[in-house]
Order: sequence, then structure tokens, then C-alpha cells
Amino acid sequence: MQVQPIGPLLLALAVATAPLCFALPWWAIGWCMAFWGYLWVRGPAHSAVPSRSIRLIFFSIGLILVLISAGLRFDGSDFITLLAVMAGVKPLEVRGHRDSMVTVFLAYFLTITSLFVFENLAMTVYLFISVWVTTAVLIHANHPAGSFGPQLKLSARLVLWAVPLMMVFFLAFPRLSGSLMNAPWSRQNRSGFSTLMRMGDVSQLVTMDTPAFSVFFDSPLPEADQRYWRGIVFQSFDGDTWTPIHRQRVRRSSIQGKVLTRYRVVLEPHGHRNLFALDLPVTATPVATIMADHTLQTRRPVRQRLTYAVTTALDHRQDRIDHPGDRYLQLPANRNPQTLALGRQLALAHTDPTARVRAGLDLFRSEGFTYTLKPDRLGRDAVDDFLFVSRNGFCEHFASAFTVLMRSAGVPVRMVGGYLGGRWNAVGNFLTVRQADAHVWCEVWKKGAGWVRVDPTLAVAPDRVDDGIDGLLNTGSWLSVISQDHWLRRWIETIRLGWQTVNFRWDIWFMGFSATDQAALVKKVWHWRYGVLLVGALLGLTIAAFFVYRRQRQRQPAAIEDQALILYNRFLNKMSRIGLAKPPYQGAYDYSRRVAGDHPAFEKAVAEIVDCYLSLRYGRQPGDDDLKRLHRLVRRFHPRKIRMDNGKLRMDNGG
Repeated sequence: MQVQPIGPLLLALAVATAPLCFALPWWAIGWCMAFWGYLWVRGPAHSAVPSRSIRLIFFSIGLILVLISAGLRFDGSDFITLLAVMAGVKPLEVRGHRDSMVTVFLAYFLTITSLFVFENLAMTVYLFISVWVTTAVLIHANHPAGSFGPQLKLSARLVLWAVPLMMVFFLAFPRLSGSLMNAPWSRQNRSGFSTLMRMGDVSQLVTMDTPAFSVFFDSPLPEADQRYWRGIVFQSFDGDTWTPIHRQRVRRSSIQGKVLTRYRVVLEPHGHRNLFALDLPVTATPVATIMADHTLQTRRPVRQRLTYAVTTALDHRQDRIDHPGDRYLQLPANRNPQTLALGRQLALAHTDPTARVRAGLDLFRSEGFTYTLKPDRLGRDAVDDFLFVSRNGFCEHFASAFTVLMRSAGVPVRMVGGYLGGRWNAVGNFLTVRQADAHVWCEVWKKGAGWVRVDPTLAVAPDRVDDGIDGLLNTGSWLSVISQDHWLRRWIETIRLGWQTVNFRWDIWFMGFSATDQAALVKKVWHWRYGVLLVGALLGLTIAAFFVYRRQRQRQPAAIEDQALILYNRFLNKMSRIGLAKPPYQGAYDYSRRVAGDHPAFEKAVAEIVDCYLSLRYGRQPGDDDLKRLHRLVRRFHPRKIRMDNGKLRMDNGG
């Protein structure tokens, strides 16, 4: 049995699995490294190969580990882990050519899986590298005697020649609704807010630098204190958890304002229905519905990148202002008694609700409260512990405590979850709002004005708006140790912004190319002018490819042996036309002898052609002169004419 190329097969699996290390559990990575390391040290020898029963035990152990890590659920990420377990065990059973081919195709499948998990430009580039290496291993598995270097070059040419065909399929092949990578294990970024919020949830998001959404402005960029991105309104509180209105109504009243800003939001998938917009949205694209609390929602959870347009009135005024009712005064019984008592004191001390709000904010300013990412652990009465014991917390701590305090003072208040700020990309001219920008603020109802934004966090950390979360809590990158004016920091920042722009544009144009975009492209191309241009471009590419192929063939002529075989097949075709076809089982020399015995008239011509052909195919030093001689003999060989001349000769001799 031929020894299989274990080393190249392990190389293909390692290159294909490398990106998945960011998505696999640590034990799965160690699993693959252990088995591959064993095979690498053992080498291609067939000794010490585990038996079938041992391999089955290994796979069973891996399957059990996958089930344990999955817990009660089994989603796309667990299937990827199972695939890694198979990739670790499969090389153990590589004995023949079939096993090598299965391993190569497993490497191809791992490559495609990586593209589903990481939807970005870097992974797309790496995909070509992985396909290039795996294709070279595929060639090596079928031609193990060849050198791996030339096989890598051949693989590169094959991948490059496949790019035009890939582009045609990408643009023209019918697709389902959604983006190109709409897969069950496609990345699912957290929005920062679900339908529930507890004190401490938002502070956990500040360490996440991944983007939540990006914004393109058709109007001037709003000021920093106007970049409150509204996402979800929390109304009910049970002492531990804040929840929104379950059955939200569509907004009926209109929003007025003179300062309008128009923008497009590219939202990352987060698995919920809520969208994000600046306060307060006036109009939105049909994909978004404006609800009564001025939030935006979709009909279905956002499980793929979504683009929508919004118009916001920054100086908004509400036409109709109704009292919200007692629902925004609701508080749980027998919870946070100290806060409730303080609220009643504020109500007795201040008859004007505005004065009560001012007194609550003054409490945060004057009583030594601290804005921090690491708040103290709170007990059952979390608001009491925060206001009277720890006095350090994040935005949701201040917003929750302020809401409970004001409601106990008789002021209708609700909380709003969303984002504050964002990073401006001067290269791409768009704003990126990250998970780290998550924020919670309050809205107080005032007679004659409606819901008015009040941000209790700014009473403790007024620089939160201008400096952002990075500058306030020193959560920035390692670049923060370099001076702002240093050339190295400016250079690195320019490269970062440029890469972010290119990657973002790639995500929109390639990863987000959906069935809707394809239909729009077909509709545009359907016009006869665009059709002529498209046909002309395809025709030009075809002609260019033909000439490139022909030139390569001229630069790399076929071997003499192969050209001799082509000429010999041409000779056999001529013999087949007169009924003297060569059987597949018969060699060239035996065929020559049979023809000479059955048809003596062909003996000399056939013998010359066959002898010249055998010399070229199996001789030690075949030359161009012999090839030219064979070409001349085959070209001048006319079996019908030889048969006719032989018949005339027999008649002249009295036959």
C-alpha cells in the first residue's frame, strides 16, 4: 500500500482550522493539537496506527465532550466544535488514497465554515490562502511523487483562474432573502440591551469594543450632547429587573422640529427587534416602525446586518402631550424602604416636580458618588445599598436609583436604554457606535413639555459626553500611552481608520449582497445600454482569457511524448474510417503486425509510423526531428488511396 502524505494533510487541516481557534473551546484546540502532534512525530510509517476500536473510543470521547460543553442547547457553534473533533481524529485512519481525499475535503469544509463564522474582509482573504494550500495538498495526494513547490504554483494558477467564474456566480446565481452569509452560526453581536435589564448588566458591555452599528449622515454631524441613540424604554420594576411595555402601540402623534438630521444606520445582528435612532425620530424607512415611546422596532428579530434610514428632529416638540398615568409611578412593595422614605421627604420639601428632579440630581453631585466600572456588590434592596452604602456604580445604577427616587417622590419617570456618543471615522466619513458606548438615561414627564431627557450620570461624570467612555474610564487601547500629537499615533490611527473603512465597505458590498440587491442589479442591467456594456465586457474577458491561454500554451509546449501520442491517435482515426480500428487491449506493435498480415499493402507505411511513434514514446532521447518525421508520415498517410492503388495493381496483374 502506498504511503499517504500525512504531513501535507495535517498542513491543510491546520491552515483551515486556524481561524476557528477564536470560536472553539480550549479543549477542542488541545484535542486537535494532541492528535496532529502525535501523527507528525510518528511520521508516515504504518506502525503504531491506532486500531479501529481505539479510534472509535477517541471519537466517542470527543462527542461526549461536545455534548457536555453544549449543555442543554446544541447550536451552530457546537456543530463547529464537533467538526473540529472530527478533524482531529480523521488523520488517524488515513491509510489509502480514499482516506486522503476525505481529509482534503474535510479541510475544504472547515474553510467554508470559517467564512460563515467571521464575516469580514480579512477572513475572505484568508479563505483564498486556505483554498490555495488545500488545493495544493489535493494535487499532492494524487501525485505524491511530485515536488510540493511546483504543486503550490499550480494550485495558485487554478485559484486565480477560478476568480472570474466566482464573480459571475456571485452576481448571477439566485439566492434566498438575506445576506450571503446568512447561516445559523453566523456571528450574533449583542446589542447591549435585551428585554430585561438589571443593575450591572450595562457595565459588562464596556469592555466589548465590537461595533453595534455604524451611521452615515446626510446632514451635518450632531453635537456630542445630541448623540443619544434611543433603543428601548424600560417602564416596570420588580425590585431587581426593569422591563418594557410588552404590548407597545404604534405612535399616532407627530413630532415637530426645525433642526432635522438625516442618516442611514447599518445595524449589526443582535437577535432582538429593537433598532436605534437619535432622539426623537420623525420618519423612518418601512422596515422600521415608530412606536408610541418613540423607539423603533422591526417585525422580526435582527439576525443579519440591517440598513435603515431615519430622520430625527434634534429640537423636537410633541404636538399632543397627555399625562402618562400611574404606570410610571409604579414601584414594588416592601423593597428599598430607605429610598422610598427619601422620596417622600423630597415630595414634602418641594411642591414643584422640577424642584424635586433638581434635588435628586444634587444628591448625586454632593454626596460623594463615584462613576466606575467595578461597582460594589449589592444586596436584595439594591437601590438602597447603592444610594446609602456603596455610592459607586455605572450608568444603570444612577438611572435606576434616580427613577426609583423620583417615582417615590410622585414624579413620573421612565428609563431609556441605548448608546451615547460614537467614534467618528474621518477616512470613511461615518460614525461607529460600539458596545462600549452602551448607556442608560432617564426621561421625566413635565406638564406642558411631555417627556424630557434627564441623564443622572452626568451629575457625577459630566465629561461622559465629550470625552466618551474611553477617556473617562481609561478603557482605551494601548495607544493611550502615546501622546495625541505624536506622529506614530497619528500614523497608526490613520491606518486603523482606513482598514475599518475598507472592511466596513466590504461588509456592505459583499457580505450584505442580498436577494434584494441582486434584483436591483438585474433591473439596472436589464436596460439595453447596460446590457450591451455587460455583454461587451464578458466578450472582452473571454477573448482576453483565450489569448492568455494560447500564449501560455505557446510558452509551455507539450512534451514530445504527448505530441507523439496525439499524432498516433490521428493515425488510428484514419485507420478506423476504413474499418481497421485498433482494439483497446492491443498494443501498437501487435496492431502493426496484425495489419501487415491481413493487409500487406499497409505493411510499409504502418510499420514506419508505428516504429517512429514507439521511438518517440519510449526512446531514451526523443528529438524534434523524429517528431517532425512522425508528423510528416501521418500527414501523408492516406489509407483509402493505398487500398485503391493496391486494387488497381491486382487488376493489372490479372487478379
